Amino acid sequence: MTSSEAIPILLSLASSLMFAVTFIFVKMAGKSASSLAALWVTLTTNVVFLWAWSLMRDKGSISPSVEWQYFALAGIFAPLLGRLFQFQGMARLGANITTPITLTHPVFTVFLAAIFLGEILDSEIFFGIMLVLAGSMLLGLQSGKDSMSCTIAPKPYLLFPLAASLAYGVSVLFRKIGIDIGTDAVTAAAVTTSTSWLLFALYLVAFRPSGVLRCELPELVGFVAAGVFSSLGPVLLYMALQVGRVSVVAPLASTTPFFVLLVTGLFMRDEEVFNKWVVLGTIFTVLGVGLILYFGVS
Repeated sequence: MTSSEAIPILLSLASSLMFAVTFIFVKMAGKSASSLAALWVTLTTNVVFLWAWSLMRDKGSISPSVEWQYFALAGIFAPLLGRLFQFQGMARLGANITTPITLTHPVFTVFLAAIFLGEILDSEIFFGIMLVLAGSMLLGLQSGKDSMSCTIAPKPYLLFPLAASLAYGVSVLFRKIGIDIGTDAVTAAAVTTSTSWLLFALYLVAFRPSGVLRCELPELVGFVAAGVFSSLGPVLLYMALQVGRVSVVAPLASTTPFFVLLVTGLFMRDEEVFNKWVVLGTIFTVLGVGLILYFGVS
């Protein structure tokens, strides 16, 4: 493996780790606060953090350009819709169930890249995608077992992580199109998250959901910390997309279940569905990602 092949791999894995830390902070902090409160605080943190970073990089001078339209479109799907559906799923199904299902987004991304970007989808990569699907479905079937919180959760709640998966998958495609035209990764991430923030703010103004932004100080601190890490995640993802193929970067960015499984197994075992089937499903997911990676690079 050459250094040019290693760079997008390392950046994608680093992005995956940042998102894993994000999900854990949200899960730990969001004991009583609503998922909408978590979304608002994390998105606001994203906007402030990323634009401050971008302005410091460019010494206060930023000019809009044509590729921003693709970043704006990406922002509609993720983080806004993707994170909204994911947080709803985490509140009802737990992180170990929701996260791996949500992170099947490479299935959508790879197919979309093959259709719209002309990337090759060969049989080995397709088999990897099927492994990802098998692992995620196995995890989904556990949603009614081994946990009080999941016993009362109807199966339709599985639509939340599946919808999040589709949203993330479409978003990655728009990000790749935009970043190939130009713009640095930090500004691209700032535009993407700003779009999500603006649309969510309009939703709050229009519908005024009662008590949605109410949270205690420890929860607020946890959500802000999640926002910082979820700001680093898309920057690293954009950097990976600048130098790598979508069919390689997107699956690697979905290895987050490994990190989530590790952390929740160590620190949150009593609160999550954690059994041999969850472990096996996560292994299937990661193995599928590995196959896509191996044959995508070779």
